[in-house]
Amino acid sequence: MLNLHSALNTSMAAVGESFAVATIVDTRGSTPHPRGTSMLIHEDGRITGSLSGGCIDAAVHTAALEAMVQGTSRREHYGYSPTDPFATGLMCGGEVDVHIAPFDAGSSMHRLLETYASLPSAEPVALVRRIDAGSSDWTLISDPSTLSVSDLAGLLAPLAGEDGSPHAARLSCPLVAAGRTGVIKLDQESGSCSAGAVELFVESRLAPPRMIVFGANSYAEELLKLAPALGYSSTLCDARAAFTLQPRFGVADEISTLWPHDYLAGEIAARRVDERTVLCVLTHDPKFDIPLLALALGQPLAYVGAMGSRTSHESRMRELRAAAVPEKTLATLHSPIGLDLQAATPGEVAIGIAAEIIASRSPLATGSALNTLSGPIHGGVPGNLSANEASHQPANPEAPAWT
Repeated sequence: MLNLHSALNTSMAAVGESFAVATIVDTRGSTPHPRGTSMLIHEDGRITGSLSGGCIDAAVHTAALEAMVQGTSRREHYGYSPTDPFATGLMCGGEVDVHIAPFDAGSSMHRLLETYASLPSAEPVALVRRIDAGSSDWTLISDPSTLSVSDLAGLLAPLAGEDGSPHAARLSCPLVAAGRTGVIKLDQESGSCSAGAVELFVESRLAPPRMIVFGANSYAEELLKLAPALGYSSTLCDARAAFTLQPRFGVADEISTLWPHDYLAGEIAARRVDERTVLCVLTHDPKFDIPLLALALGQPLAYVGAMGSRTSHESRMRELRAAAVPEKTLATLHSPIGLDLQAATPGEVAIGIAAEIIASRSPLATGSALNTLSGPIHGGVPGNLSANEASHQPANPEAPAWT
């Protein structure tokens, strides 16, 4: 699955030629890909990316070519019909809405997407577009997490209008500040838009969250390989330089040979860790683990896990209690680290740790086999904010949350 930035970079031929962008902007039930998945349809009929793995891609391709000829955007709905043999839909039974927008080579909107494509993938940015019927206005927002609501309102005025932009900014801010993708709706009842319903699709990204791995061993090596696939920038920290500076750990984005608790203290002081940061303590050595965990467990981090046997875990908990770490704080420690996969090799153990990190992101995750559960596979994914729902959202979150 490709987001728009990835799709544009995958097909450099899109620069200088006309194309259409098809993006999933809403989902219901089980769908192959989430909101924000994009596909490019080039003027010569070529395709970059996929929205469904084949179920609806042909229909989207046809609609996109028509949109390019007509020069207008459109929004298409695709569901599933078990009785209509000619129906185009998703075999998984879900429903998606797809926004399709044509871009003529040389137009201002085409240049905007060229600028967007040229940005490094780790650079914080938000792309906001109108997706209600016939709309095709887009705007690019640099370093979105630093913006106030009033700043955001000014940037959204071309999309939502001068009257609607303050309300649009209040609804958009939780998504923009947290690096999330979703839809906000301005309805007539809110008094924010006199010309009818306005829908804005927000695609926001922050700098990648961090995975900090402590302990230079084979488990760390395998976990560091998984970090990019999970969306993390990675750091390996181990005070034993002879272990840490081995070539096999070159996969890490950063390597430190400081004592673990000293390294973390410096990162905290420099404000380089936040609520999205995950710590994986794989040293399995009390002289490193205890001072590190005593410090880490007092911080608002996304995940803190520590490797060890049941016996090691009990010993670790006794030492942390002796260090006056509160019981409520101890309860947040993932120890022994990882999910029970009966893993044997370092690679399998790393997958178990990665799975637990993924599960920790959502309160809906059970860690159970899907065939033992009922109901939708993907449920409760945040994204669509109505005017009423926005009243329960923070206007400008101090710190973004990993979702």
